[in-house]
Amino acid sequence: MGDLTNSDFYAKNQSNAGSSNHEGDFGVSVMELRGLMELRGGEAVVKIQDDYGDMDGLCQRLKTSPTEELMSWNT
Repeated sequence: MGDLTNSDFYAKNQSNAGSSNHEGDFGVSVMELRGLMELRGGEAVVKIQDDYGDMDGLCQRLKTSPTEELMSWNT
């Protein structure tokens, strides 16, 4: 097995990013989520408000709930 540095791994996966950038059944693309994850504090709040209205709007697009917990996979 060849050794990959983090940079090599990132570059390799970036070349495939276009194929996973589509929204599919969700109203948010992988690239949009990636961009949100890089923001901190007030920048993130402003971006969410500008693009989705609020956290509820983002959660609706992701088909999730801001208040309900996930069901356990072990039940």
